[in-house]
Amino acid sequence: MKIAVLGSTGQTGRLVVARALERGHDVIALARRPEQVDTAVAGNLHVVQADVAHPDSVVNAVAGADVVISGLGITKKQDPTVLSDGARLIASAAPRVIWLTSLGMGATEGALGSLNGALLRRILRHEWDAKDVAGRAVRSAGGTTVYAGPLTNKPYQDNGRLVRATDYVPRMMPPVAPRAGIAALMVAEAEAPRFADTDTIALFNGR
Repeated sequence: MKIAVLGSTGQTGRLVVARALERGHDVIALARRPEQVDTAVAGNLHVVQADVAHPDSVVNAVAGADVVISGLGITKKQDPTVLSDGARLIASAAPRVIWLTSLGMGATEGALGSLNGALLRRILRHEWDAKDVAGRAVRSAGGTTVYAGPLTNKPYQDNGRLVRATDYVPRMMPPVAPRAGIAALMVAEAEAPRFADTDTIALFNGR
C-alpha cells in the first residue's frame, strides 16, 4: 500500500511515517522543509516538498497514494487556515483520508463536559473554527477523523482502539493518548478500513 503522510515532520507525523514503513508500506512524506524528515528510518520512503499554500504541490505529491494520513498541526504563530485549507485540499485530491484532530472539538464538542469544554475552547481558540471546518471537510469526502485527547510521548502498550464518536460517553477528564498509539491506530485503519465516513475517538487502556 502507498501511504502519504501530511505533517510528516511533526512529533506524531514522524511516528506515522515510521509505523507505516515498519509495516512494509511505501510512504510519501509531505513536508514544507524536506530536510527535516527523518530519513534514517528503514523502508521505502519518498520525501516530497509540499505546502498547503501551494495547492498543486500537494495534489502532485499525493498522486497515486492509496490513502493520506494527516498528523498536521499548527503553532499559535501560524495561520489556522493551514488546517482548513489543507483538509479541503487533501479531501479533494486523495481517495481516502484519515485525519487527526483534538477531542472536544468539532464533532466531539461536549465530550469533555461543559467546564472542560469551555476551558479547551479558550486554550485552542486560535484554531477552534479551522479544526471544525477541517473535520467536516474530511467527513464530507467520506474520510475518517480521529479525535484524540492530550498527546503524550509514553510508549505504546498495544492497548488502543478507535470507537465511533457517537458511542462515546462524555467524561470530565479527557483520555490521554500516546503518540505512538495514535500512529499505530491510524496506520491500522489505513490497512483495514473499519471507520470510513466516520468520526472516531482514540481510547487506550480500555478507557
